[in-house]
Amino acid sequence: MQGVENTVSTELRRIGEKARSEPRLVFTSLYHHIYDVDHLRACFEALPGNRAVGIDGITKEQYRVNLEENLRELSSRLKNMGYRPQPKRRTSIPKPGSAKGRPLAISCFEDKLVELALKRVLEPIYEVQFEDSSYGYRPGRSQHQCLDDLGRVLQQGRVNYVVEADIRSFFDQAS
Repeated sequence: MQGVENTVSTELRRIGEKARSEPRLVFTSLYHHIYDVDHLRACFEALPGNRAVGIDGITKEQYRVNLEENLRELSSRLKNMGYRPQPKRRTSIPKPGSAKGRPLAISCFEDKLVELALKRVLEPIYEVQFEDSSYGYRPGRSQHQCLDDLGRVLQQGRVNYVVEADIRSFFDQAS
């Protein structure tokens, strides 16, 4: 199993190297990486098992019971364009300073697998395109690093103003 994970990692690393060495390259043949059973298995192993469940109620351990069959079937649906993500389970968590709470949309376990597979294929390509000053949802970057960077820029006096914005309920409508 470790050899398969290494093969998948090597392929994804090569995609990233190609993206870095040829920034203008347009990748046209990536989809097969997403439905590759070995890649889906690696994503299964990478997903934490203690996460909230989607509307179908399936946990990682329940999915594991027929893992190989589940992965082959998912791969087939992806390959044949028959995969359709399930609706998200809507809930909210407490939001400091607000009685309303922060809305969450929770994917089903199988959708989380596909989301991770897609992320692992696309991230090495787009990561090289992002600005160094971009921190949101990027590997190896945190809000603390963002604040450190912001502090340095402010101390250098290169900023005349700072804008804080909270677009209310924006992601409730974005899909």
